[in-house]
Amino acid sequence: MAKRRSLSNLVVSCKWASCTFKGHCMEELSEHMSLHLKDHLGDRDAMEELGGFVRGLADDYACLWEGCEFLAMGSPRELEIHAHFHTFHSKLKFIGEQMLKSHPNFPSCTQDLHSNNLVPEISEGLVCQWEHCDSTFNNPEWFYRHVDMHAHCTGLSPLPDQQQAIFCSWKGCDAFFKIKYRLREHLRSHTQERLVACPTCGCMFSSNTKFFDHIHRQAEPEESLVCEHCDKGFANERLLRDHVRQHVNHIKCPLCDMTCTSLATLKIHIKFRHCDERPFPCDFCESSFKNQHDLRKHMETHNEGAAYHCSVEGCDYSSRMAHTMNQHYKRVHEGGMVSKYKCHLCDRTFSWCYTLTLHLRKKHHLKWPSGHSRFRYKEDEDGYLRLNMVRYETVEVTQEIMKNMAKKRTPHKGPGSSSRAKRAATRAARSHGSPPGSSSPSSCSSSSELSAGEEKSAQPSPRGSDSPVYCVLSNVSDMGDDPDATRDGSDSCGPSGAVRALTEVARGLGMDVV
Repeated sequence: MAKRRSLSNLVVSCKWASCTFKGHCMEELSEHMSLHLKDHLGDRDAMEELGGFVRGLADDYACLWEGCEFLAMGSPRELEIHAHFHTFHSKLKFIGEQMLKSHPNFPSCTQDLHSNNLVPEISEGLVCQWEHCDSTFNNPEWFYRHVDMHAHCTGLSPLPDQQQAIFCSWKGCDAFFKIKYRLREHLRSHTQERLVACPTCGCMFSSNTKFFDHIHRQAEPEESLVCEHCDKGFANERLLRDHVRQHVNHIKCPLCDMTCTSLATLKIHIKFRHCDERPFPCDFCESSFKNQHDLRKHMETHNEGAAYHCSVEGCDYSSRMAHTMNQHYKRVHEGGMVSKYKCHLCDRTFSWCYTLTLHLRKKHHLKWPSGHSRFRYKEDEDGYLRLNMVRYETVEVTQEIMKNMAKKRTPHKGPGSSSRAKRAATRAARSHGSPPGSSSPSSCSSSSELSAGEEKSAQPSPRGSDSPVYCVLSNVSDMGDDPDATRDGSDSCGPSGAVRALTEVARGLGMDVV
């Protein structure tokens, strides 16, 4: 009902090229956008009759919406979906504007206005995956209404315990609910439907609460509400608690030791790390990619001649790729590249994070944390970004990683080697866990310190006993019972150190540690 009341006085302006049309309902706006697309793309039916011949000769299709730089590469349907999403996005911004008018005391959004009219890429199309339904759409408004109708028409089904529930029939989903509202709410996780957008920056949100959080984040932070891990301030306690959860890894990848803070992050990790599927092929070479963004970046390498020219008056620099042009602008017209990354071991500075990463791996022989594929850097008090030596994890995740590491080591060790490995790891943690000049806390102040690699504690270091260790997991109680190892770590970081540290950081802010 709230959603319908917000749209009773809907007024959305068309920003396609120089159009001045204003629509008062989504049907009117969608019909109007279809006319623009027909003029821009030509007769769609004639193009489909010609089929692949026309597609092979067709130019890229540019979006003419104000402030949008989207380019559909040889696919008019992709532009149709994109253009209709602009009208849907405008509706969400209108809803957001109406909500802010009813809360005049809220702070103003200060985010970049450049993204106000940018919408997400929907390269995979709008396909309903409800059971026995393969309907496709080029308009998100009709797609979301269609899926919502499935929920409206779904009835109760019996459960084994003589109760009844409403089942989600989306492909691969077994969820069920007691009421239809919960099913409709759940379906948005499948369709990625958003209900409101910020009228200033254009950011879209799945609920009013998340939109209001976005607005409250623009307010001046309270001095007492500061994250102890990254020093970021917040306007209220709930925002701080939600932020702290982003630092705690409570989900472990089932295929490796990578730990994540959310299911969404895990999904991205599995897609790029463990899946070989590359559904986005290049039309000009044999390369293929895992997402549309990577394909677009690759397509720039096929530009004939210079596609990008420096906008600074008097500069004749040009390049085939946008990334190269951005580097040129920063290096030449912004006073050179600023060295903002610093090595915590030798204080050498770097302009790029990947050059510091190469330095740490080749010069200091540091290794990735177990399950991770890169280093992470954290801004220090002097403004430099240094290696982040701490990773917060729940106790269960840490124990699972420890067990996996123990299993990996066991087949390669002879009798008695477990004790030697643990003693070596403990000595390394005590002497090198927080090198001088490091921006990270000591090994006793985190739930787990990032590992220098499984081999480092089981084999001699190529640099000798003084080789620095990136991080060693402090809780080794699951590795076996060795009195010598326990005695070495009994000074300050016993098996319960991880629990105590995580409790201080997270539970002290009202967050439960499970």
